[in-house]
Amino acid sequence: MAPYLVFSDIDGTLVRDHQIVTPLTKRVIRTLQKRDVLFYIATGRMYNLGRVISRQINDDVRIVASNGAVFENGHQMNKSYLGKKALKAAYEVCLADPNLSAYFFTTDTAYYTQEIPKFVARDAGNLLLNADIDHHPVTDLEMLLNLSDQITNGIIIGRGHPERLAVAKRRLMNQAVMSVSSSGPDNIEMMPTGVDKATAIRQIQMLHGIDAEHTIAFGDGQNDMGMLQSAKYSVAMGNALPEVKATANYVTETNTNDGVAKFLQQHFELALSDTEVGL
Repeated sequence: MAPYLVFSDIDGTLVRDHQIVTPLTKRVIRTLQKRDVLFYIATGRMYNLGRVISRQINDDVRIVASNGAVFENGHQMNKSYLGKKALKAAYEVCLADPNLSAYFFTTDTAYYTQEIPKFVARDAGNLLLNADIDHHPVTDLEMLLNLSDQITNGIIIGRGHPERLAVAKRRLMNQAVMSVSSSGPDNIEMMPTGVDKATAIRQIQMLHGIDAEHTIAFGDGQNDMGMLQSAKYSVAMGNALPEVKATANYVTETNTNDGVAKFLQQHFELALSDTEVGL
């Protein structure tokens, strides 16, 4: 079989309840890895939280994290950084509206403007794996700017205030100091200018000499749309946003019904042997 690249988002795509890779999904991925298929997680999560999920499968799963700002390149890790202008813009947007909370990420640390991020505590605490996550409050703008050579990406949360979140998103876009997207209706995803999951995927395709014709990508949110356009086999989850389904060439079942595993089984005409079922 020709080598393939497979990229899968995590939340709403690969896992259930934001943290569980099902037994069927594990078996399918492990089987395909033995057949020249390279499997990457492609997530907006910080690198160490992506690693929490990949470890449920095996150490051969590779990671694109921070919406493409961090990705594994062989034994090396490529990183891009938000930069001082982007950090200043995000901090000032949240300072002007107390209903918005900002979180900034390195590969292993979360910095927050208002409260410890619930998703960090959930992902790091609910799994019997060492996530190696640290977290600190942002005390002032100077502190944040001093971290500009470490922070790869960020997110602004505005639960219950979509109109204020929309205003903040327009302000950030108008300043043109970062790339912005959303993984859900209550957030703004912030990445370095010109960086997203798609840019990381294109570099990985070049690294391995595997083109879009032999690339499969799965996603459900707006921040997955560029990634889907980088693969011939672009697959939206059954629970994906309507605009994501419109972008994709295929729609599979929902994340709670093993949509990733079932598409891969069908695409590769995969019948698991008794030995493989026991993997």
